[in-house]
Amino acid sequence: MRSFLFEDIWILSRKDKRARIVDFNPGKNLILGRNHTGKSSLIKSLFTTLGATPSGKLQGWNEDTITKVGFSVDGIRYAALHQAGTRALFDAEGQTLTVAQNQSAWSEAFAAATGFNLPLIDKNSKTVLADPRCFFMPFYINQDGSWMAEWDTFTGIQQYKAPILSILEYFTGIKPPEYYAAKAKRDAEQVIIEELRREKASLEKARERVSKSLSMSGPKVDPKNFETEIAQLTTEINELNQKQEILRDQAVKERELLSSIRLQNRLAEEALKVYESDAEFIRSEPRDAIVCPVCNAEHENSFLDLLTYAEDARSLRDITVRLRRDSIEVEARLAKTQGQIDELAAHYRKVSELLGTRRGEMQFTQVVDSLGAERAFSAFEQERAVLEKELGERLLTQERLSEGMEKLTDRARSKDILKTFREAFSSALIALNLPANDTSKARLNSRPNVSGSGGPRSVLAYYAALWAACYGQMGSFQVPLVVDSPNQQGQDDINLPKIIQFICERLPQRAQLILGSEIDTEHDFDQKHELSDQYRLLNSASFDDVEKVLGPMATLMYLKA
Repeated sequence: MRSFLFEDIWILSRKDKRARIVDFNPGKNLILGRNHTGKSSLIKSLFTTLGATPSGKLQGWNEDTITKVGFSVDGIRYAALHQAGTRALFDAEGQTLTVAQNQSAWSEAFAAATGFNLPLIDKNSKTVLADPRCFFMPFYINQDGSWMAEWDTFTGIQQYKAPILSILEYFTGIKPPEYYAAKAKRDAEQVIIEELRREKASLEKARERVSKSLSMSGPKVDPKNFETEIAQLTTEINELNQKQEILRDQAVKERELLSSIRLQNRLAEEALKVYESDAEFIRSEPRDAIVCPVCNAEHENSFLDLLTYAEDARSLRDITVRLRRDSIEVEARLAKTQGQIDELAAHYRKVSELLGTRRGEMQFTQVVDSLGAERAFSAFEQERAVLEKELGERLLTQERLSEGMEKLTDRARSKDILKTFREAFSSALIALNLPANDTSKARLNSRPNVSGSGGPRSVLAYYAALWAACYGQMGSFQVPLVVDSPNQQGQDDINLPKIIQFICERLPQRAQLILGSEIDTEHDFDQKHELSDQYRLLNSASFDDVEKVLGPMATLMYLKA
């Protein structure tokens, strides 16, 4: 499992000549401040700097503000610099790794640094690399877009087609990074395999064209070439035998079916003839009235009303029509099969004649002509052998990669991950003073939709369940858990303390936590930053120190843009 940690954020406003530095502990961090003191601005700046712009516009925020976020991946330190849509990635020594002026280029740089390799489908049905918004989405509860029923944490996520489940499966380990790494290699192998197959097909066509103008079946001076030709012809005739057996068996079955259909058709037609004879007899013969022995009432003796000949005849006519249609279809199939058999037979005779050719007396001109053909034959065979060897190796590699992918996504693994998620979801609902709903069939993307004050608590329970799975044994990344302003939709004096306690005590202990809160808490935090001035997140005292660091970095970024 890879580990991503926030280390610090530096913010510089040259327009206001103000700045701020905030360091983050690898453990629990509390950003404390009342409304309008800049908690959300600080948190949103973390993600915006890294290419993931959160939902919710920051009023009064200068778009030319320079921000730098220090972070580490598995202990390797980086710094991301951002100003007005231009971003740069620096290593621990301050060397520029990448400068990007668009989201696509930055996503590639971010993926290279973090190892985030999730492919998604965009609105144009093209496979693209998931960007930083997808990386942080499961781990950030944004006060402006995450406390409700929809995934509205970051802007622009709609550029992807149904990305949420793929993102969640990636981080929980149902389809981990290793799966997508193997898939990328397998797809690359498939591209090479298709190219090799095209090369082989082109080689066969070239060989066929050459053989028409330069006989490839003449005398062979080199015994190896002769042996190769014999082996090739023997293989070919064996394949022809197998194809002939299959086609002959198919032809026998089709003949039997055709015979059966024709027999049924004859029987139906004979039955129709009998009907016509009986019907004519009934219509022509006079009949006496029938007298009831009880009441002496007379009834007409109409066999046509009593018998169901008419309905039987209609059914027989339908049957004969269907049988004739089936007969035509089977005859066509049989003719096609017989044609294939005839083609194979002609090819078979040709190959058999080549195998049975006796190398006896030959003219000098035959030997001379054969030398050119033999060289061409040898060149074709050598190239084909090389292609077949490489093709076999590539197919074997692809098969092994596919087997590895299957192991990474087997049902037992997925079942264990979902069990962790569902049990954690159920436990979190109870801890947050919510009804113990049945979560036994909850899916990873089963985001709750609950009205009232219970809505935000159910959302927090859902995120906590996701985090339990992501930080489980089969999770992919340890990404910081960021919770902004949990006091949503009028939490009372009973439920708000439960929420704070839950965040402090019930989330994964190994996780880096950043909590933005309006109220202080008695729970221990490893680092606390208190914001006290409304509309003054930045201060003038830090400006010079921050300018000395960020100024040269910004200059370097634009020089390499």
